[in-house]
Amino acid sequence: MNRTLISVVVANALIISTSAFALENQRGFKIEDSIYDTVLNDAMQFGGHVGTSYEYEDKDVTDYASWGGDFNERTKVHEIFGVFYKNSKWDFSALYALKQVDRNKTNKNSSYSELEESYRHLMSLNKGFDLGSGWTTGLIYDLEYTSGKIYSTSGTQGLKSTKGEHSVRPYLTYWNNTYNAGFYTNLEYLYNNEDKSLWGTREEEGYSFLFKPYKRMGNWEFAVEFYYQIKENDAKNGDGSVNEISDFTEKYIEPIVQYSFEDAGTLYVRTRIGENETKISDGWAKDEDYFKDIRKATIGYEQAIGSDWLVKAEYEWAKDDETFTLKEGESKTVEQSTFFAQALYRF
Repeated sequence: MNRTLISVVVANALIISTSAFALENQRGFKIEDSIYDTVLNDAMQFGGHVGTSYEYEDKDVTDYASWGGDFNERTKVHEIFGVFYKNSKWDFSALYALKQVDRNKTNKNSSYSELEESYRHLMSLNKGFDLGSGWTTGLIYDLEYTSGKIYSTSGTQGLKSTKGEHSVRPYLTYWNNTYNAGFYTNLEYLYNNEDKSLWGTREEEGYSFLFKPYKRMGNWEFAVEFYYQIKENDAKNGDGSVNEISDFTEKYIEPIVQYSFEDAGTLYVRTRIGENETKISDGWAKDEDYFKDIRKATIGYEQAIGSDWLVKAEYEWAKDDETFTLKEGESKTVEQSTFFAQALYRF
């Protein structure tokens, strides 16, 4: 009788303990599942787009320097695909694009030609923070990595070429609903590293500052970009000897006018006027200074098709005139036209 009572008590205790343990585990799983579900639900609160684009650039160089040469360069860039993700709950966005690039350079006297075939990977991450009262801030990181091979009539066959371009940009924005006006500004740290095997390497490191105020008036938007950059360049030949050590500065101003049609898309025009200077302290052109005048004009149009598609077309014309201090009276002119078309499916 006592043994039976003890057995019942022990059995009940085990059942209660097991039930309590199971309930505790169940609660633990519920907490873990709740955290997982919350993160997953937040991650699914997103929009974005997938798409493709094509760009064709035709560059014509007239070199009046005694050591230079006239040539034409055509570059075709096909974006095989690109995907953009934006999560408004996290104030975070990400972009990845894969592009195929073909660059063909030919001297006008047909004495030399060069072909570069490469793939370009573009990644961009943007994390924003809302400060309230129209203010936002954030940080952008961009990486563009290009890997390809170069062929030329001088005997170069399959020369490996890689280039990595890094950009880190903290930014600040402000928008005032009362005046329909605001601004965007950012600082930038940039680092570029290029390796062309036997042809040598090149490193660029620098900083830039951009300030862009803008104003909306009905269907019109007016803006202007102010830009300044400083950069140090270090280029070496394939044997490790110095090719160029230089300091680079650039500044420009770029007015922008945009008009959004009531029942159509958006038309925009940009014009850039600026200048840059390269001071060479060592290398084959030691103590030389290059001065370049920059002129650029862009016209583009964006059009939504239904609620899911967006198409864009753009034409850009640019002309740079470059002069050299040690070679008085000698100069170089670079004129280029660029056509760009893009199609995006939004989700």
